Amino acid sequence: MRRPIFLSIVTIISVSLMVVSNEARQSRASLALHQVDENLYMLANAPSVQGMGGGGNTAIFVTSSGVVLVDTKISGYGADILEQVRGITDLPISTIINTHTHWDHSGSNVEFSDSVNFIVHENTLSHMSRPTCNDGAGYRGGSITNCESFKGDNSKYLPKTTFSTRTSLFSGIEQVDLYYFGRGHTDGDTFVVFKEARAMHTGDMFARRGLPYLDVDNTNGSAIEFGLTLEKAVAGIAGVDIIIPGHDNILRTWDDFVNYSGFYNDLLTKAQTGLAAGQSPEEVIEAYTVPQRYSDFEVTEQRLAATVQHISDGR
Repeated sequence: MRRPIFLSIVTIISVSLMVVSNEARQSRASLALHQVDENLYMLANAPSVQGMGGGGNTAIFVTSSGVVLVDTKISGYGADILEQVRGITDLPISTIINTHTHWDHSGSNVEFSDSVNFIVHENTLSHMSRPTCNDGAGYRGGSITNCESFKGDNSKYLPKTTFSTRTSLFSGIEQVDLYYFGRGHTDGDTFVVFKEARAMHTGDMFARRGLPYLDVDNTNGSAIEFGLTLEKAVAGIAGVDIIIPGHDNILRTWDDFVNYSGFYNDLLTKAQTGLAAGQSPEEVIEAYTVPQRYSDFEVTEQRLAATVQHISDGR
């Protein structure tokens, strides 16, 4: 088995300013470009960035005919992504895959050419094309689904290529496999596998080493099915060594992903067992402790409370 090779990390400090919807200028987040394999990169927030920064991690994959992006960060970062692509190749961006609909992963879609082939899970397209976008949970009070970005003339950026359970792009050493295993963070989470590089972008099904944000209210995510979806991914995907997480600013390993599934499902089992025995959500939370084998996973009070409440509600 070829072992993962973590190549040099190039930190790019951006000192430019941005304008979003003619609002006040603000400092841009610093980004870091990590080379995963010969033709595969991860563009992430620099280690110094606190909070959301530029949004979710972007994968950059160079093929013989064009560049494939996975996720486009928050609104206003299209030029930043393109700048990093141009430091790698002069080939055009031909394909953009969104792991899910959220504004911090699809925010800059409309800043690229409308000739790009946008690809998403069919449920993600349903969220992107919603007629109303007034949940207020997204960027600057917009929709968490980012659906307002695709209205009017920008409807041309709505993906025209979708899949249901699995599909493959390209062939040979350029093959990219897309998997869907069920509800979790949302109801349209895609796992993107770069076959030759033995690498996978997980989106926010593995955002970082901690409890996930579960978008139950807006995009039909599920605290209960999140665990099952992780288990299906672990069992159903082979040949991966390197993980590009949804937000974590360093590359992870397949073992990290497997342990993440174990960590989450341990909590799920404990919560379901406690609730079935008559405990309240508050009692389940009070009784929960992180097993020693998962001690490097973060559990915040807010995420723990939200997760247990969703489980209690059967959601």
